[in-house]
Amino acid sequence: MKPINTSLPISGFWDSRRGGRDENQDQCAVIDTPLGFLALVCDGMGGGPSGSLASDTAVRKIYEYLNTPHDGMNRKEILKEAIEYAHQSILSLGDENPRLRGMGTTAVAVLINDYSAIVAHVGDSRAYQFRYGRKIFRTSDHSMVAEMVRNGALTEEQARLSSQSNIITKALGGNLKDLAEVSEHAYEEGDRFLLCSDGIWGMVPEKELIRLTAKSSVLSKAVTNTVDTIEALGRESGNTHDNLTIVILETKKDSKLKVKMSKKTIRLLAIIAVVCLLSVVTNIILAKKISAPNKAEQKVEALTKELAAKERQIDDLQAEVNKLNTEVAKSKRETADAQLEVAAVKNKVAERAQAEAEEKAKEATKASEKAKAAAQQAQKSANEIVALRNSILNDLKTAKNTKKKEARKNVVKRIVSNLNLLSIKDTKNKTVYDDLKDKLSAPISMSNSEKAMSHYNILINQLNAIK
Repeated sequence: MKPINTSLPISGFWDSRRGGRDENQDQCAVIDTPLGFLALVCDGMGGGPSGSLASDTAVRKIYEYLNTPHDGMNRKEILKEAIEYAHQSILSLGDENPRLRGMGTTAVAVLINDYSAIVAHVGDSRAYQFRYGRKIFRTSDHSMVAEMVRNGALTEEQARLSSQSNIITKALGGNLKDLAEVSEHAYEEGDRFLLCSDGIWGMVPEKELIRLTAKSSVLSKAVTNTVDTIEALGRESGNTHDNLTIVILETKKDSKLKVKMSKKTIRLLAIIAVVCLLSVVTNIILAKKISAPNKAEQKVEALTKELAAKERQIDDLQAEVNKLNTEVAKSKRETADAQLEVAAVKNKVAERAQAEAEEKAKEATKASEKAKAAAQQAQKSANEIVALRNSILNDLKTAKNTKKKEARKNVVKRIVSNLNLLSIKDTKNKTVYDDLKDKLSAPISMSNSEKAMSHYNILINQLNAIK
């Protein structure tokens, strides 16, 4: 666990661990920028080192973009463009190195200054805002199961426990545009902001996560207790739990942007107004009842009977609604199960297709290497043939100009030996080489006459004529 240092009236702590994985592909940044304090969590995806590279690139590029001038733009636009800039940088790395294609990362960021807090996210890393120990805001995951929750097919807890919970629909490095969801939030003194990867929120129900992070009075203990609890749960379940990264911030004063009255508070005030109105009406009825008891009692009795009848009708309707809701819920569960099965099949098909593509790529690489080796061998043989021919041509010229019979005989012997090698290496011209050997065995080859000179010229021209 590490403390957060900033010039703004904010305190906080963060921690990042690899959990039960071989490496930690999460990356975290907690740092001041010209636009305010930035807290950023990225959860990398991809085989080998590419997940770590994607999350590291996202953190560096987002911070880099926030530190460049942006005249005339508000902080929401700048943070959204910073995430798009990081997204394009990850795609460029994939274009430069095919082995990195397909890597990606989630991102969740809070950019906070004295005016407001800007929250942006892509994927299923989350940001929460708490006030008085209660959740007042949470980002909405870009994932398959989150879509099913929004459609009413799954509950939050069913989605958290689903085997398909790691299938996200948006990520930096993916194929989609307009990735980030960005929103602006007012805050009050004592508000807390929680940022975390799915290795944190995916291990415990949300109520437990809120208890650990929002209800603890000591901020450092909130971070330590949360991470230690999740590590313990991970070890108990086989020590294969995901990387886990958490950031908790607490504001020390109100933002300049004022907090709007919540719908809950508005409803509470409306209820109080209705109760007051009913109290006034009741007092009026009681006053009339005192002045005219018999008539009022008769009206009250009639209204009571009518109300009882209405209540019975309402109860009957409520029972029918409950029955329909049960049937709808059952239908939604069946639909959700079917959708999960389809998704699982699609994943298996995709995995099989990827494995086949990788195998074909390996075969193509082997074939390419084999063809390259064959080409190199062919070039080597061609070079050897050219070298032998040049050697024979030189020896023919030497033999032509050598007057001593014994010396010429040795040169001719060497020529014949090289012609034998050429016949083996260059089979398509074997008849030419055999003819040359026959002509060299003729007595004229050892003569010093003019005809012998012409004889050698014919041999040289014959060898030169070979393509």
